[in-house]
Amino acid sequence: MKILYKKEKGVSPVITTILMVAITVVLASAVYLMVSGYIGTGPKGPTAMSFTYTVNPNNDVITVASGSISISTAQPMTITITYNGNTGSATIETLTAGDNPVTLQPALSGLSVSIYAAHDNTFEAGDTITLSTSSNQPVPPGTSITIVYNGNTILSHTF
Repeated sequence: MKILYKKEKGVSPVITTILMVAITVVLASAVYLMVSGYIGTGPKGPTAMSFTYTVNPNNDVITVASGSISISTAQPMTITITYNGNTGSATIETLTAGDNPVTLQPALSGLSVSIYAAHDNTFEAGDTITLSTSSNQPVPPGTSITIVYNGNTILSHTF
């Protein structure tokens, strides 16, 4: 009768140690990236704001009823207005507390727009956007305004 010897080979201890160290480094790197915010952060959701509209004898006033946005160069607010068939827009990167005239490009002849902000670089509840014509009248029907902030439309209104 012939005796068969089985040779049992395993992975050498050096290779086992190298594999365990490599796996540990990869797992530690993944945990660090998740904790540091590099992985796992999604895009910001839309900004929730609400507005009220008032037609006065001399102008139209849009008032922020609730919500707040911080305006900066990195996160500007863009206002687009269509008036008498022409469209103009302005990108607001800074706001100073008080009344701020808005210059639309291209300029919309006969329309003035201003923003009243209670605080610097914040557009929040109580702040207003005022639109009036050169004859101190509310804007004509069909005039529309759109405000975009952080890639989201926060106001779209047609008078």
